[in-house]
Amino acid sequence: MTGSQPDHHRTLRHSLESVRSELRVHGISEWQAEADVLLRHVLGVAISDFLSLVYGGEDILTYSQFLRLRELIDRRLDGEPLAYIVGRREFYGLDLEVDESVLIPRQETELLVELALDHLTSRYEGHEPTTVVDVGTGSGAVALAISVHADDARVIGVDISPSALAVAMRNRERLPGSGVEFVQGDMLTAIAGPVDVIVSNPPYIPSETLASLAVEVRREPTIALDGGVDGLDQFRRLATQAGERLAPGGTLIVELMPEQMDDAMVTARRYMRNATIVETRLDLMGNRRAIVVMAGPRI
Repeated sequence: MTGSQPDHHRTLRHSLESVRSELRVHGISEWQAEADVLLRHVLGVAISDFLSLVYGGEDILTYSQFLRLRELIDRRLDGEPLAYIVGRREFYGLDLEVDESVLIPRQETELLVELALDHLTSRYEGHEPTTVVDVGTGSGAVALAISVHADDARVIGVDISPSALAVAMRNRERLPGSGVEFVQGDMLTAIAGPVDVIVSNPPYIPSETLASLAVEVRREPTIALDGGVDGLDQFRRLATQAGERLAPGGTLIVELMPEQMDDAMVTARRYMRNATIVETRLDLMGNRRAIVVMAGPRI
């Protein structure tokens, strides 16, 4: 290899610098952090040991490590998401497995966990055990994060994809004590109710904009992205089903795009006929990211 590409005769520090340079030149926005992750993955070391290993000595890559690193760089430059390359993603303090069958958990989705936990604490603390359903659970990220912090709640993760559920169940196995139940089903059709909290990060990208998404986003499952003409097709279905299954005072919490929120609030009142309170919540960037709908008595 020549130029800025990693050379197995170079020290780890020089290899890291060359990977950073290559990712930056090719327009990877988080080039520094991603280079660190790729090299750390190849070396198989903990994040706490990585910098001291790289900068504290004159170690070099073995030839097999060099070839492996080169393979991972090429995959990233070809548009494969970093999380799929290393097979892991951090979410709400949990180290989760991910692959091409699941949507990659994102930081903004942690808002769903926070809102669900806040609702459980403020409304149900000290009461009988509550039931929380994560619709479209994918890797199980939201369901598992809620379960870890609300151990008295019954948490159910639902997904239509068997391959996604397989990932979710493997993540559950890595979290001792997590009692999340994973169920295959289309939204809430497999859930009898009553349910106290429903959370969901449904497909909400308008169909006509899918082709213009970043190349790495287009590598994620279309079924987890495509929300129909206006992006709200699945939200309409979910609102209808939630109205039939939420207990009085129960809450539906859904992630959507900021520009969809006005339409979503109208949609919630139209399709969830027992909605009593419809509000939106802001993410860390100050954008309206979640819609919160409280249910009254069933109509």
